[in-house]
Amino acid sequence: MKHLKKIILYGFDFLYLLKKNLEKAILKNPSFCLRVLIYHDVKSKSQIELFKNQILNLKKEYDFISPNEFEQLLKSKVKPNKPKILLTFDDGFKSNKKLAEQVLNELNIQALFFIISDFISLSKKSAEYKKIINNIYPNGPNTEELSKPMDIDDIKFLISTGHQIGSHTLSHKKLSTLTSSNDLKSEIISSKIKLEKCFNIKIKHFAFPFGTYDSINKNSLKIISQNYEHIHSGLRGNNNNTSSLIYRDAVNPEMKIIRLKSFLSGNADFFYKRKFNILKSYIN
Repeated sequence: MKHLKKIILYGFDFLYLLKKNLEKAILKNPSFCLRVLIYHDVKSKSQIELFKNQILNLKKEYDFISPNEFEQLLKSKVKPNKPKILLTFDDGFKSNKKLAEQVLNELNIQALFFIISDFISLSKKSAEYKKIINNIYPNGPNTEELSKPMDIDDIKFLISTGHQIGSHTLSHKKLSTLTSSNDLKSEIISSKIKLEKCFNIKIKHFAFPFGTYDSINKNSLKIISQNYEHIHSGLRGNNNNTSSLIYRDAVNPEMKIIRLKSFLSGNADFFYKRKFNILKSYIN
């Protein structure tokens, strides 16, 4: 199974190169491309350098847009030809603030940071920190390897330098496992209220934990859609429609650039489209 997965991924890489050469030779006006990338805890100095190299490489072919520009493009009937990317970061680790300082602000890129509201300012030694870490990483890793969560000043810094924040629930519980309506509302709505009160801003974006088809259900999606304008998944795809449900590509700094570009070109989108459409039908 592991070898089969490798063969499929190398096949995606080959398809990307083939498609790229065909576009250069034949297509003068390629179809509109609006992708959203998900990163998480980019903690080490070497990872930050790899991340910066990824972004600089992608900037040769893609425009990086702000959350506001992303919202406008979703509503616009006029779609520009040059492909666009919105950067997002999930969970709210302190490494994200360092990344913004050292890379994003230097390159004038504004990103969207999804915050677990009860995670803010927690000590790594606290029981609540360990509880939320277990929600984020049910199978590990060692908490010593992880960054601390951002504190209030870190998030205020992000907002003051042009970035946006969104909700990533109260404590990163898998929403599809919550049967109580009160528990769902607590994770989904209380997080929004807490962030808006703390930072005096409107929270329009929500990313559901894990982002997979089985991590969300009809009841939770209905509550989210009633309280947020944009719902971010972890399903790969191109955001070329006006749905409130958003495709996102999960990536990491160690990913080879050809693999990253292969995903961005849509080579794996087919595997996610049916499930995405089912989730979208729960909202409409």
